[in-house]
Amino acid sequence: MAGVIVGHPLDTVKVHLQTQDANNPKYRGTLDCLRSLLAREGARGVYRGVTSPLLGVAGINAIVFGAYGNAQRRMTDPDSLYSHAVAGGAAGFFQSFICSPMEMAKSRMQVGDSACSGPVECLRKVGDQGVFRGCGLTVGREVPAFGIYFFTYELLTRTEDGRPVSTWTMLLGGGLAGVASWTATYPIDVIKSRIQVDGSSSSQYTSSLDCLRKTIRSGGVFCLFRGLTPTLIRAFPVNAVTFTVVTWTMRILGGDEITETVKETESILEKYADVVCTLKVTENSPT
Repeated sequence: MAGVIVGHPLDTVKVHLQTQDANNPKYRGTLDCLRSLLAREGARGVYRGVTSPLLGVAGINAIVFGAYGNAQRRMTDPDSLYSHAVAGGAAGFFQSFICSPMEMAKSRMQVGDSACSGPVECLRKVGDQGVFRGCGLTVGREVPAFGIYFFTYELLTRTEDGRPVSTWTMLLGGGLAGVASWTATYPIDVIKSRIQVDGSSSSQYTSSLDCLRKTIRSGGVFCLFRGLTPTLIRAFPVNAVTFTVVTWTMRILGGDEITETVKETESILEKYADVVCTLKVTENSPT
């Protein structure tokens, strides 16, 4: 939730730039779009659609970090960078099915879909089939994105002696991991946004490939990178905050201390059992 609050204004700018008409662009760039939204609607305009990701982000991150941790621990070599990448890809796959409908509602509300009074109303209007519109593209984006994401974070925050890293290292590692994952998968996100914002009843795209062809035909290959600047600017603080808040929340809740306490308790119980057994043997032995 901390990451959503930090990054949603620039995410709104990204969606506006991605979905505008390439032949008759409404905004000249990132700053122009941000200024226009703030001037027209104020803070409410840049935070339009924030309810949807806020409601879904807890479930998404529970799946992401849970699936990643479980998959990574079950790899042949759990500590290798390869294992972290594969586990990240698995996490991206499973969370896509929650992320896709949430992003559908968010994107439509961000571009000012007047038919939607809220995320639930928006999903209700698109119908059962429309809810998962763009889901395949979401999977195609999230699997490599999260593989790169966790690989990069692990690479940048590794210590030779395994000691916990500093907060500044977490922030830097998380920020750069987010930038790397978005840079590699951004064109897929552009097509996904266009497919999801496109009307389900009078769609101008017959498929993802058709959307790709028409997008390149109307705006060139450069159109696939429209909105990348606000995305990367947003990616650094959002992912820096996300990784840092997750790590510190686990520390505050006592994850490390609980592990040590369990180990100490087991050691004490073993010693106690040894003493009890020794006493019993002594009592039963002939003097």
